[in-house]
Amino acid sequence: MKLSSKSLYAVRALLNMAYHAPGEPLKIDSISEKAAVPARFLEQIFQDLKKAGIIGSKRGPKGGYFLTSPPEKITLAGVIRAMEGDPRQSLCREEVPPDGEELTCACVTSAAWSDVADRIEEVLEAVSLAELVRRGEDMGVPRDGYRKFTYII
Repeated sequence: MKLSSKSLYAVRALLNMAYHAPGEPLKIDSISEKAAVPARFLEQIFQDLKKAGIIGSKRGPKGGYFLTSPPEKITLAGVIRAMEGDPRQSLCREEVPPDGEELTCACVTSAAWSDVADRIEEVLEAVSLAELVRRGEDMGVPRDGYRKFTYII
């Protein structure tokens, strides 16, 4: 399974939001700088994340983007679905013929790829932003708010 830059940057931006300023609305420029994601690309990514209900936005001087759910409830699977659609589509390209039609080797490989996709989805569902925050803490990534530039992914 190959993930696009859009998915990788979305996870990076969301993790930075959860790690450095949980619950606070943040300006796109701050998130962009902190997560090392170009601001214009991040705006496109945030449109998809907002449509999926993962983030929200608030206008005004104290406005910005914020997570709509606690980090424990935002999984990698949900983020990737928002960016890429169904992750199974990148693995399960062959279709099993309808009943009554001849089975082929393609049916066997299709079933195997379906199993692989199931396992990948299980792992992606098991990893939340909160888990990534814990990993960052375990690695010693400083929690410095949005004042100092730090890469965490």
